[in-house]
Amino acid sequence: MTVYMQSTLELRAGDMTEFEAVMKELVAVVEAEGWRLITAISQISGRLHTAIDVWSMPDLSAYERGLGALRGNPRFPAMAQALAAAIERETVVFGVRAPWVPEGRE
Repeated sequence: MTVYMQSTLELRAGDMTEFEAVMKELVAVVEAEGWRLITAISQISGRLHTAIDVWSMPDLSAYERGLGALRGNPRFPAMAQALAAAIERETVVFGVRAPWVPEGRE
């Protein structure tokens, strides 16, 4: 059963160049383990400097595989440092597709 994950990242104000580059790397690593980034949203209202990532995974074990692949990546220490510098708070939630979503949509 497909599992969805929403990751809400409250970011520190500043230059996002390094954060964005690391996120591109991160996406490539975890997608190789079954994650699929459906969309990423950069808020333009509400709390600015907030990003929301919506992912799909074939099952919850893909989450652990993705984290393991990140930790095993030789660039992980530098990636983790850049993310820690940019992210003030992260909230992660998991869910399944709601029954009211029209057929044919994710």
